Amino acid sequence: MLDVQELCIAWQGDPVIADVTFSLSPGEIIVLTGANGSGKTSLIAGLAGLDRVESGAVLWEGRNFTHLPLHARDGIALVPEGRCLAPSLTVAETLRLGAGRSRQSRFQSLMRQVLARFPVLAERLGQAAGTLSGGEAQMLSLARALMCEPRLLFLDEPTLGLSPAAAKSTIDTLYALQAEGMSMVLTDQDSRTAGTLADQTFLVADHRLNPALAALCTKPT
Repeated sequence: MLDVQELCIAWQGDPVIADVTFSLSPGEIIVLTGANGSGKTSLIAGLAGLDRVESGAVLWEGRNFTHLPLHARDGIALVPEGRCLAPSLTVAETLRLGAGRSRQSRFQSLMRQVLARFPVLAERLGQAAGTLSGGEAQMLSLARALMCEPRLLFLDEPTLGLSPAAAKSTIDTLYALQAEGMSMVLTDQDSRTAGTLADQTFLVADHRLNPALAALCTKPT
């Protein structure tokens, strides 16, 4: 379980987002929606260990990860906005990088699992990441995260800039991961995506999560 308690993230002394409190159970998806500049990306970065947390706590499976960097957070991975792929690395090299040093002995097994999920990437193992289409690049970014065997995924705008077909494919993949027990926190500007995916939805506005408006976007049961 992920427990976030009164989290505050600031930039140069000014609060970006404050008093963030929520809990995420195994297999649940939380969607953070809101306008550009509302603080969604800063919140994801703080939760994932990329941005400095001013106060509050991030607890994952009973451990306090508040001030640990992302690479030290076992069981957690991030799919960043814009993919953040090294354009000169091949698909295979990118996946090996995602596995990290501790999983190199299981690299081939992990690779087979990931490529079974993304068969298009199996056809492009020797292709440079910078030559992939937007949808393929998003597949690779997600596949890279899965190579570290996470139980919790943070995803920042995973459908941004994708064609409708690529966006649907991404959402279908997230559904499949959820069915396998993966927990996720993701941002999305489109409240329709939130309504499709979310077990819980929060609107990020005025430097806070707004649970009152969030209820308008909650996935139907």
